[in-house]
Amino acid sequence: MALRDRMAALKLIDRIKQHEMETIGADLAERRAAEKDLSDQCAKLHEDAMREAADSTEDTRIFLPAYLNSVKLRQEDLAERQAEAAKNTAAIEEELFKAFREAKTTEQVLQRVKTEVALEEARATASQMDDAGRA
Repeated sequence: MALRDRMAALKLIDRIKQHEMETIGADLAERRAAEKDLSDQCAKLHEDAMREAADSTEDTRIFLPAYLNSVKLRQEDLAERQAEAAKNTAAIEEELFKAFREAKTTEQVLQRVKTEVALEEARATASQMDDAGRA
């Protein structure tokens, strides 16, 4: 009976680990989406700046250097935020890998216990048949 209790506990742990991995995976997806958003913002700023530079007229050309400087500052800010987001994403990925390894370990132990339970049941059945044959 102790093996069955152990198997039930391992099944519970396995479900918890699966849930943990799903939660971390969802968080990772959000972080990656935020990184992509920052990258898209930076690319859009670059496109807008190039378009503004190409479309500038004699009257607006005097404002162009200040505009391009503000775009450059904004892109630098986005790059810093993107680097920080990349570090956070890497940490979340490592957490996901750790949870995956733990889940696989639990899964292997659970499989061993299931095998032990099956062997125990087979022995019990064989013993019962043996006793029935003697009676």
